[in-house]
Amino acid sequence: MAKESEFVGVALEVAQSLLASPPYVVRRGASLLYQVTVDNKLELSVEVKNPVKGQSAFQTDLCVFEIINTEVTIPRVVLEFKTKVTTHDILTYSAKATKHKQVYPYLRYGMVASSEQAVPGRLFTHNESLDFFAAVDGLNNDELREFLSALLQAEIAASQRLEAVTFNSHKTRLFRSEVVA
Repeated sequence: MAKESEFVGVALEVAQSLLASPPYVVRRGASLLYQVTVDNKLELSVEVKNPVKGQSAFQTDLCVFEIINTEVTIPRVVLEFKTKVTTHDILTYSAKATKHKQVYPYLRYGMVASSEQAVPGRLFTHNESLDFFAAVDGLNNDELREFLSALLQAEIAASQRLEAVTFNSHKTRLFRSEVVA
């Protein structure tokens, strides 16, 4: 499979073609807040509508945003890309997902590995906050496009359901985590 940066470019192209018009926009290298604090004058210490890396924000590989209005764009799905995945990667990105979800409780966060043919067992051992992991080695271009398209559509829908539950516009009787074979 391609190097990580090339693979991110392919995924960006797929995402942009799938989400070619509002209310969605896909950004490469977008920064998302990991904390929002107030200073000693009870004023926000960060710009919540325009996060900047290094100022309580981490940079992401790809992020799907939903445009709410001209002033508000919220993150829906983060995709972090790796070629091969280590235990360190899982621990790091799971921790990042935890921090981002403290600010954006409806955010879906996952990893895509271009040189993995199956989800590694260490993901099940070490993951705490990643919502998905996609092992895409061996997929041809058409299969990859179809796979990423289905993944993005499912994760956007899951984010919208989480938002509705989180902000009490929807009630649910069931929550479950599922492994797809």
